[in-house]
Amino acid sequence: MNYIAIAFRFLYIFLFINNIAFCQFPLTAFERNPQSSTTYEECIQFYKELAKKSKYVSIVEAGMSDVEAAIHTIIISNQKEKNYIDCKKNNKIVILINNGIHPGEPDGIDGSMIFVKELLNDKSIHQLLKKITIVIIPVYNVGGMMNRNNSTRANQNGPLEYGFRGNNQYLDLNRDFIKCDSRNAITFAELFQKWQPHLFIDTHTTDGADYPYTMTLISSQKDKMNPSLSSCMESKITPFVYAKMKSLDDEIFPYIDFEGVPDNGIYDFMDPPRYSSGYASIHHCMAYITESHMLKTHEQRCKSHIRILHSFVQAANQFYRDILDAKTKSIDFEKSKKLYTLKWELDFKRADTLEYKAYAIERPINKYTNSPFIYYNSQKQTMKKIPFYNKHNAIRQVKKPKYYVIHRAYEDVIQRLKANGVLMIPLKKDSLIFAHFYKILDYKTPKEPYENHYLHSEVRVEEIEMRKKYFIGDFVIPMGYATDRFVIETLEPEAEDSYFAWNFFDGILQRKEYFSDYIFSAQLDEIFEKDPSLLENYQKKLKTDSLFKSNVNMQLNYLYSQSAYSEPYYRIYPVAKID
Repeated sequence: MNYIAIAFRFLYIFLFINNIAFCQFPLTAFERNPQSSTTYEECIQFYKELAKKSKYVSIVEAGMSDVEAAIHTIIISNQKEKNYIDCKKNNKIVILINNGIHPGEPDGIDGSMIFVKELLNDKSIHQLLKKITIVIIPVYNVGGMMNRNNSTRANQNGPLEYGFRGNNQYLDLNRDFIKCDSRNAITFAELFQKWQPHLFIDTHTTDGADYPYTMTLISSQKDKMNPSLSSCMESKITPFVYAKMKSLDDEIFPYIDFEGVPDNGIYDFMDPPRYSSGYASIHHCMAYITESHMLKTHEQRCKSHIRILHSFVQAANQFYRDILDAKTKSIDFEKSKKLYTLKWELDFKRADTLEYKAYAIERPINKYTNSPFIYYNSQKQTMKKIPFYNKHNAIRQVKKPKYYVIHRAYEDVIQRLKANGVLMIPLKKDSLIFAHFYKILDYKTPKEPYENHYLHSEVRVEEIEMRKKYFIGDFVIPMGYATDRFVIETLEPEAEDSYFAWNFFDGILQRKEYFSDYIFSAQLDEIFEKDPSLLENYQKKLKTDSLFKSNVNMQLNYLYSQSAYSEPYYRIYPVAKID
């Protein structure tokens, strides 16, 4: 036998063995039937079998969900890292992929399963995993995943069955990352701190307008990110992913958020930290939300998710050093940062121009309602230039203090701060602290609840200096850490997703002591004698406010609230700021 024949025989044996290994990987429900989507049990079993067959895969229970079933993480690594610290020692990027936050949008769940199989069969995987560790949450909303049906996604083209958007508390978990009403969100915060990813991808399916693109993409809002992250995302990761998807004949487009019809322009998505991408970005992570299009088939959507996940991994490999540097610089920037923006406003005076493939818009008359409706005619496609409003202006900023101080009595707040890695130092003795405080002047509250709360908005405050007693075991929060942005977003009451806005401090908005008008009226001579300025202000108000002058109850309430008898901490936000 000559050497060439021997070489071919060894090559044949090698390919045969590898082909057997590939065939041994379990089939997914989607591979068996492209109209099908996996169940939670099938999904977890698939990854368990994968972990048995591949040295690169491990499956770990990250914590509990809202039902008696765990949220898992699938770790793809060549070093069996257990956390971010291990990855940092090995100088590696961490990519976190989250699936099934809305289980009625299962494309990412099914797509990730095949993505992992393809990755394991890629001959370059060992080289890839020298730089990157991939962590996948196969199903985040476990309760919603188990609540399967085939009707609640009325606008969606398949699959045959899918989960439900809400969890078992009927919450939308993509509004829960900062407020943590669900056990899922606490688990997510803990695993996010454990892995501290550089790149985060959250998989979704969108409704809205009709258009040719199978996949659209949300990038976390660039103006509110630290400069190093914003620059790396905008100049490197995002362009690479767009170019790669186009080369795969799967052109993608920015997420189409609009009013009326998209032909008039689309808006960049401002993602406050109630959303996954907004939450990730305040923790020094470049975040993306993939949005496959509801009217494409489940097969098209899954395959597009597979392609875009590969594209992100290739981008991470391509810009490995840039990504590592961006996170390091972002944390350093955070520690020294002085001013933080609490409120943003979309700038309608500045816009980029995009080439948009549009379906012709027609407005036929509905014979049942006798009124016109929007119809996207997919048989008539045109190319249009549309504005993309993707720039935001800062409209309210706050200076970072050296410390915050909070009563341990606010256990719900303390739990959430701890879960997000915030350093908190307990007081060793009762202390009378002189500090800056906010007095809540005004706020708006809706008549209808929003995600388990009556979310306050348009909060107005007055900053005052005063002394307040804090007790042994209350917490001092020093600033100058990687978590500063999270602390600012949650403890500054004017921030859109602050814990004040989410009703964790509502007790201060009601008086606890009151007065009897007949007794208080008899004490006015004594009150005015002790505080002549109160009498002077009262008389001025009588002259300038006709409604006040005609309403005795308003007068007595005013005098009580301004007198020494009024409780001192009514509407005083109980978090001290020490400069």
